[in-house]
Amino acid sequence: MKKLLKFFMLKKKLILFDLDGTLLNTGRGIVKCVASTLERMGFKVPDEKTCRSFVGPPLKRRFLELYDADEFTADAVMKNFREEYGKGDVFLADRYDGMDECLSFLRERYTLAVATYKREDHAVQLLEKFEMSSFFHAICGSDAAATMTKNQIVEKAMALCGSSPANSILIGDSSNDAESALHLGIPFIGVTYGYGFKSVADVAHFPHLTCVENPVQLKDFFAKKSLKNILLS
Repeated sequence: MKKLLKFFMLKKKLILFDLDGTLLNTGRGIVKCVASTLERMGFKVPDEKTCRSFVGPPLKRRFLELYDADEFTADAVMKNFREEYGKGDVFLADRYDGMDECLSFLRERYTLAVATYKREDHAVQLLEKFEMSSFFHAICGSDAAATMTKNQIVEKAMALCGSSPANSILIGDSSNDAESALHLGIPFIGVTYGYGFKSVADVAHFPHLTCVENPVQLKDFFAKKSLKNILLS
């Protein structure tokens, strides 16, 4: 019976969620750990707004954009960050109003998965802490060395769920998510309550199914249209 249930679950359409700025407001923990890591490693700590720009994109890439450092130094900073972040800052996050209700609604109809730049073990720990992990068939994040691209993480999630780009939708809050969806040929939904996109105009730079301002609007979008019709439209 369990194998039969799993078979039918994997045949459902797949909805992929980014994590930071899409499922949870994780800014507090990331900003805190970025600032303490930079100070500990001897770098000048930027203002809070600049620290917040580390939330969402690959941290190493953002570090290299802001500091005149080589790859070896960047790798050392990121290793230090990952070690510290997992000690407690990873749990400094806040729920988005309406997200649990949205996920409960979607889980009854579709297969849900997470595809995040966050290190995979940290993503699992965080979602378990917030009692959200049970919503998802797969939680996929970066490897310990943070070498995986967003495309690879999304592809891993689709493979684990037995899905394909044409049978999936990716939901995210940044251009990184939108570019990955475009590259892989996955329909995309942009959210403006996170860290990247701030308006409909930002999302409009990319092909997208819709743009939502909060999880309630996201639930309403799927409630009004079946995913089969969405994918065919």
